[in-house]
Amino acid sequence: MSFSLDLKRELITRTDTAIHCKMAELGGIISINARFIKREDTNPEEEIISIRADSEELAGKISRLLYNVFEKQFAFDSIYVEQKKGYRIIISDPEVLELLKSRIKLMKNDCYAEPGLTITQHTCCKKAFLRGAFLAGGSVSSPEKAYQMEIACTTENNAERLLSILKALHLDARSIKRKNRYIVYIKDGDTISDFLGVTGGMNSMMEFENIRILKDIRNSINREVNCDTANINKVVNAAAKQIDDINLIIEKRGLDSLPEQLREVARLRLMHPHLSLTELGEKLDKPLGKSGVNHRLARINEIAEKIRSND
Repeated sequence: MSFSLDLKRELITRTDTAIHCKMAELGGIISINARFIKREDTNPEEEIISIRADSEELAGKISRLLYNVFEKQFAFDSIYVEQKKGYRIIISDPEVLELLKSRIKLMKNDCYAEPGLTITQHTCCKKAFLRGAFLAGGSVSSPEKAYQMEIACTTENNAERLLSILKALHLDARSIKRKNRYIVYIKDGDTISDFLGVTGGMNSMMEFENIRILKDIRNSINREVNCDTANINKVVNAAAKQIDDINLIIEKRGLDSLPEQLREVARLRLMHPHLSLTELGEKLDKPLGKSGVNHRLARINEIAEKIRSND
């Protein structure tokens, strides 16, 4: 099971007690997945509303929200119709349609249904609206792979509205047009975590944070290992060059040609090719720091380079 599906299943079970929050959550779903369509039976000129749901669980939640918002059960022509890519909830009862339009201030934008702004006046309603919008058209990548949360909107107005709500809740998001959709997205791990908490996905937020912590620990360990490896390679490469210089001097002039201080360092370097300059300095009869050892090896290098230039 994917992280995104687990989150949606958790959010589907999340239920607000206040009727205005239920209207806001229903409005969030409708803003993403509802269309006005023509009747195909009694009156082809009459428009009805179709709400798409990508799972039976979401279709059931939409039906419950409809019943809650209207405060009584209506005899729907059909509650949901199974399709290859999900379900459609059909609202064709004229009384239900009128109540829906008045309760959530439903407007028509081309063929799309857009709830009015008044249903998201309260902070709690903004959170519920976001939950509904995510359930209808949202997805979030597993934090093990990437930090990416998206909600696909059908109209630019809906995308701008979501951005406004996210901003009001101090959640930084952006939008981009992708084909015929307007994508509202978040790529920051902290903000995605806050979004999960705001919409009511507390279990998913805890899992998200646990994965982030483990991921950060692994990345930190990898950085340290890479740094250590780089330092080791640097020491090995430098030591190999120093040994080449010393062997050249031995071959051309003999080790005794070096001053005593340089000769001592040269012998130690040949005996301990993998030691760092600090460790090498600690083995001298009169211990030296890193800079002192480096200075003596630099003098050996100058002598070797002169030999090379003369040859």
